[in-house]
Amino acid sequence: MIGANLVGPSRVALRLARRSALRHRGRSVLVLLMLFIPAYAGTILTASWSNLGGTSAQEITFTLGGADLIVGSGDLAGVEATLPPGSDTTGLIQASTVLRTPAGLRAQEYEATDLAHPANDGRYVVRSGRAPDGSAEVAVTRRLAADLGLRLGGSVTAGMPQRELTVVGVVDWSRSLRTSGLLVPHAFPLSSAPGKLMVRLPDGDEWVPPRTDAGSSNLSVLSREQMAPTTGERRLETAAALLVVTFAGAQVVLLVGAAFLVGAARQRRELALVSAAGATPRQVTWIVVAGGLLLGAVAASAGVLLGLATFAAAAPLIEKVANHPLIDVSLPAGRLLGVIGVTLCIALLATLLPARAVRQGSVRGALGGQRDTSKVDGLGAVAGLALLVVGVVALLVSGNPQGRPQVLAAGGVALLLGVVAGTPALVRMSGRVAGLLPMPSRLALRHAARHRLRTAAAVAAVTAAVAGSVALALAGAARGEVTPSRLDARPGQVLVPVDAAEKLGPDGLRRVAGALPSRATVRVVTATDLQANVAHHDLPAGPTATVSVAAEQRDVAVGGAEVVQLVTGRPATRPEQEALDRGDAVAFNDTLVMPDGRIALSSDGKGLTLVPAVVASRSEYYTRLPGLVLAPETAQRIGLDTRVRLVVVDTTRMPDEQELAAANSILLAAQLTAAEPPASPVTVDAVPADDQSSREVGVMFYLLATVSVLVTVVASTVAVGLASVELRPDLATMAAVGAAPHVRRRITTAQAWLIVGVGAVLGLLSGIGPAAAYVSFSTELHWHVPWLALSVIVLVPPVLAAMVAGRFVLVQLA
Repeated sequence: MIGANLVGPSRVALRLARRSALRHRGRSVLVLLMLFIPAYAGTILTASWSNLGGTSAQEITFTLGGADLIVGSGDLAGVEATLPPGSDTTGLIQASTVLRTPAGLRAQEYEATDLAHPANDGRYVVRSGRAPDGSAEVAVTRRLAADLGLRLGGSVTAGMPQRELTVVGVVDWSRSLRTSGLLVPHAFPLSSAPGKLMVRLPDGDEWVPPRTDAGSSNLSVLSREQMAPTTGERRLETAAALLVVTFAGAQVVLLVGAAFLVGAARQRRELALVSAAGATPRQVTWIVVAGGLLLGAVAASAGVLLGLATFAAAAPLIEKVANHPLIDVSLPAGRLLGVIGVTLCIALLATLLPARAVRQGSVRGALGGQRDTSKVDGLGAVAGLALLVVGVVALLVSGNPQGRPQVLAAGGVALLLGVVAGTPALVRMSGRVAGLLPMPSRLALRHAARHRLRTAAAVAAVTAAVAGSVALALAGAARGEVTPSRLDARPGQVLVPVDAAEKLGPDGLRRVAGALPSRATVRVVTATDLQANVAHHDLPAGPTATVSVAAEQRDVAVGGAEVVQLVTGRPATRPEQEALDRGDAVAFNDTLVMPDGRIALSSDGKGLTLVPAVVASRSEYYTRLPGLVLAPETAQRIGLDTRVRLVVVDTTRMPDEQELAAANSILLAAQLTAAEPPASPVTVDAVPADDQSSREVGVMFYLLATVSVLVTVVASTVAVGLASVELRPDLATMAAVGAAPHVRRRITTAQAWLIVGVGAVLGLLSGIGPAAAYVSFSTELHWHVPWLALSVIVLVPPVLAAMVAGRFVLVQLA
């Protein structure tokens, strides 16, 4: 009997929900899309996460393969002798060599190992061909094959000395698909480089690094335990995942809830007829809930199936984006069921408020067309204030390295829900200022206040979308915060090591400089075993990198005006030239100069002499350039021993890739023909203008901000369209009495400005709290406010949504 009482009403509710969904196809399609998107995206992300490094074990496999250890030592035979019995080993060389290309010579990364050995399982992916065998065969990465147009059976010339190799395979290195490299057998390396040992230990055995003759001083060990993420990294990843999932879930719940709330209002009369026919309030509630579960089940099933199909079809693109190969692809059935369950829960949660509103409504009022007089806005304001307090307290408690990720996520959601709960009261209060506005805005504001629950649902949806975008943008900007880079020299300068300059000779050095946009080539002559003392300890305030570089720039150069221009980037001034002429020093590091204007020179920590100095630059420190310069006569008078420490090609601008490639080709050719070639090729590069990682983070950050803005615009447009449904009768009445189309568009536009504008401001306030707590959650993150991105996130959605609403009259969407 109990089962019949449950199954019967449920069957009727599902039938009525199905018929209502088919009758209101526009609204149903909109709800299906909003539920389909998280299920679809969640399936692709789950499948990718499970197959592309979603666990630490997979990340370790990309680097270690099937090995337990990678050991580097000057005595690999001694290390191998200390391994447990039954250990399986193979050699590995990771170095650079010289590759001949149509554009000239270039330094090329390569690895030498036995590809078929079990220790390399997972480290490489053979895309075509086979593993190289013998001294005349090579496998190339897909990136290198694409760069040089190589095919199976083709040939390349590489090595130190050079030898011709036949391409027998195209591979990828699992740790990075963007790597350009060569792969040869371990027995036939392409340069003289120290080797490593890949070790597979017997099950259950461990290895303790030796501390005796096996070379403990130069021993390096990379193990699975070392590569495993630390506790802090796991907690930070957990906090980020929980923050994203909870905010994304809250966004979808509020968006879908707005759709169901409008749908329940459209169903109000037919649901009242069901109540008049004898249905209980619980059965009426079941109809609304059944509609959500039905649409949720359809959206979840379609999302998972299409997500898996997309994952299979887009595998090459997914690999390219993730920069890792898909190895042993498997379907995470448990996680996919979780995606379906989460989608159904979102649909169920989204129907709770509409179902409650329908259940508490008056049957007579619904049949007679009475307006809803619910007092939920007053209760919502009280509940919202309580949730705000709870959310702020939770964020304050969790916003430290010892906080709990679950509390951080719960605090962010509580803060968002607190703002959302108070939205109906805010909308109701806004109706009191309608009399001060022009007619279209006045009508739109009063209409929004009259149907405040539907308006508040739309505002809440926009709030959630903007809050998620703001939180992600702030977290992304904080993650990209880096300390200032430690520049070796002035940006654009090219540093040539002394050994490489000797192999080039004067003529070769001139040709290298000629390939670059050079101003001058300066041999930096420094005093041997002589440095300037740091004069005082109150180094410039600021990042640690700046203070450290100031302490390092202490070498004493011997020269003239050419050194001044090299370090400062400008010709020597008259006071600086006069100081050199009379035997004084010119200082490029102001922290070396004592208050009396002199510099203390010392050898082996012992005082040598005091030299008057003129300060040529302040707060510009470069680790490879000298801290001061003395005239040759002064150095001879003091009795300093000197040597050429560095050769610097001073450039007029930043060299481009072609110029650097031409210069390196000349340098590599000199090394190959030298009487004593180096073990590995030496190349030069221009000093960057700033830190490269900072630039990459900036690109990722702005990409994230762009995606967030697009999501917010879509959510805002949908929310405006849903809230505008109630305007249809009023606009039809106005058209019947002669209102012009532009007046109706202004009313719709004004309502769009109200919904999206208020939602954007509330979303900005709601997103700052979780982002601040997330940044405080780790000592490695630094707070940074991306004003441009925040302005775009807050300002673009209202403008676009208002333009679309006014142009196309979005009331037809629902």
